[in-house]
Amino acid sequence: MELGLSWLRPAWLWGFLPLLGIALLWLRQAQSHSDWESMVDPALQPYVIEEAQGVRQFAPWLLFVAWAFCLLLLAGPVWKQQEVPVFEAQQSEVIVFDLSRSMHADDVAPNRLTRARFKLLDLLDRSEGRQTGLIAFAERPYIISPLTDDAKTIAAFVPSLDPDVIPVQGSRIDLAIERAVTLLVQAGVPHGHIILITDDSVSDSDRAAAATAQMQGHRVSVLGIGTAAGSPLRDETGQFLQQSNGAIVVPRLDMSALRTLATSGNGVAVQMSANSDDLDSLNTVREAIAVQTIDVESAGQQIYWIEYAPWGVWLLLIGLIGSFRRGIAS
Repeated sequence: MELGLSWLRPAWLWGFLPLLGIALLWLRQAQSHSDWESMVDPALQPYVIEEAQGVRQFAPWLLFVAWAFCLLLLAGPVWKQQEVPVFEAQQSEVIVFDLSRSMHADDVAPNRLTRARFKLLDLLDRSEGRQTGLIAFAERPYIISPLTDDAKTIAAFVPSLDPDVIPVQGSRIDLAIERAVTLLVQAGVPHGHIILITDDSVSDSDRAAAATAQMQGHRVSVLGIGTAAGSPLRDETGQFLQQSNGAIVVPRLDMSALRTLATSGNGVAVQMSANSDDLDSLNTVREAIAVQTIDVESAGQQIYWIEYAPWGVWLLLIGLIGSFRRGIAS
């Protein structure tokens, strides 16, 4: 469709200000040069004043015109638009990684944290172009990476995930899920996937947060880390951690509770395995979300400006070649 003249990059038009200043300065210098003609005797002028000959006197003007033409090309003049059908079903997910102190338990070798990191890397390898975000949590959630389609960038943060970097310990799954939903909403994602990697117990507020996420169009799945038997938790000195009553702290994985959380979030709950069965189960939800996203997306029309300015570069090249003739630029 034909429209009026518009500019894709109008900021380049400010370049005419220094161009105008240089042109005025050159005209002033040229005028002062011509003033010598009124001061020097006409008979001596041919011997004292050197006049520009041929096209050399037009060289500055050609330079100014070329400069102005470059500015116009850079500003991107457009006057015609074209409608192009577009279709994109963007899949997005947020991985919520538990950094509570219980992740140091060694009921799985070498410990839960190390195994969870490896699973997270395997999960990122399967991102397949999805937009992925990463949140770490304990008492409070912390955004490690917003949604991005560059899985390698997120993978670079994985080695630094450690409970020791969390300022306040605890376990608030509900707040972490709420923060994940916020990331999806801010990115305009109607149907996202929240994958919770944790070994924590589940509270009513956690299930309520998962149900709220489900009502907003997102699914919550869980990857459980650890074993039902658990393992005594040690502090930095190697001593067993004890509760206030003197009992040794033994974090145990409650997959039954995690399944209720996933059910509230319309997802799946799987326990970490030595093979890829756990990730295969998570992929079933990923595929279901992909189908749902395609069903609700529809082909639309994207309007693009048709830019002819780059063709003007050929005119500049032709003029540049001509400027190498003797007497033009010298």
